[in-house]
Amino acid sequence: MSYRENINCEVCGNNDPQAFLLKFERNDFKVCECQNCKFVFIPQFYRESIPYEDYRDEEVLKSVRQGNNYIKIRRHKLRIKLIRKFVKKGKLYDIGVGWGHFLYTAKLMGFDVSGVEISELMHYYAANDLNLDVVHDNFFNLSLPEKNWDVVTMWDVLEHIEKPAEVVRRARTILKDDGYFIFQVPQIDSKVAKKQKQNWSMMSIEHINYFSKESIKYLLEKEGFEIIKIKSSYELKLFLMFTVLPWLKGRKKKETETSQQAISNSERQNFFNKITKVPKFVIWIGLLAHDIIYKTMSCLKYGEEMIVIAKKKMD
Repeated sequence: MSYRENINCEVCGNNDPQAFLLKFERNDFKVCECQNCKFVFIPQFYRESIPYEDYRDEEVLKSVRQGNNYIKIRRHKLRIKLIRKFVKKGKLYDIGVGWGHFLYTAKLMGFDVSGVEISELMHYYAANDLNLDVVHDNFFNLSLPEKNWDVVTMWDVLEHIEKPAEVVRRARTILKDDGYFIFQVPQIDSKVAKKQKQNWSMMSIEHINYFSKESIKYLLEKEGFEIIKIKSSYELKLFLMFTVLPWLKGRKKKETETSQQAISNSERQNFFNKITKVPKFVIWIGLLAHDIIYKTMSCLKYGEEMIVIAKKKMD
């Protein structure tokens, strides 16, 4: 069977098998590009059913609880400051809350927050440890009020979604008429991705969607949004866990996907905890350096992810 078996583009609807080009080839899957809208994705033939309800285990939860929440909150403050350039205050809904540190930070900084998380353990931590208003469910299953939120956010979620256009469409429905949709996704046309190609650390079977500036613009405009800004983003925490850690363990081989699979999520979190378990003055200096590096990398457009700010178009 060919990778073009039952292939279709979830962004533009193209289902002509001959209208897809092979872009990258790995041991366990291929990555294709739709010639109609330039959307890059893993074809349906290779996709595995990933149980996001059990996306993290008890060991990861234990590691997260042992982590330094101050560092996590400080990191998310950069995101809130960006959001405040467009939405000063109001109701914020987060799709794919994760452990909840972003939503917790938004709450601390004055937003009226709520959200949804499909992973049971992540939801438990966000709802119980952080006391957040988070529903444990699939976003597609929820019956949410229309035109109710000032801003909808998604952080590193859209790359996992089987039907990204439907998520964008629903986000628009629950936003107020002057609302903003702000999210982050890996950027397939970033300098890092172009250099690393099929060995890019962001490329895995869990990440089935790979957006470029062109394809994300196509999707958002098609679904009733106006692009306001696209900002380059480089996550130093992810760099430490997905690039530095494999290198330190001697697992960064020619086929990067092998090393990525060999390291567990709890091992990554424990590594991050270890290098951030330092005196407070060292953390302060490190965070100051982080902000300088982050802003510099963003200005140079060297980030491997992009933060997209889109405004809902009037009906």
